[in-house]
Amino acid sequence: MKHCAFIRICYGDDEVAEAIACAVEPDNLQAPRGLAVAARKVDGEVEVEIECEGKVETLLQTLDDLLSCIQAAEKSLNFAQQSYKEDCSNHVKLV
Repeated sequence: MKHCAFIRICYGDDEVAEAIACAVEPDNLQAPRGLAVAARKVDGEVEVEIECEGKVETLLQTLDDLLSCIQAAEKSLNFAQQSYKEDCSNHVKLV
């Protein structure tokens, strides 16, 4: 039996959406047989489509794994952005 899922996460920022979509792309390339995952950036959003041949449990586990990867990418991006802001503010000299 074929099962499908669609996820849309709104970031409101093309660069953030692109970074998140790219971060989960390696997982998409290593999907096992019978499982297809496609992530793309569309107007500040990340859209992910999953198709799974077989058990619905496999689809649910894939969704859980994918959301965990997205969450890790978001945390990494937030940390990098915060570190960059702090680094920039430490090097700004008032004239």
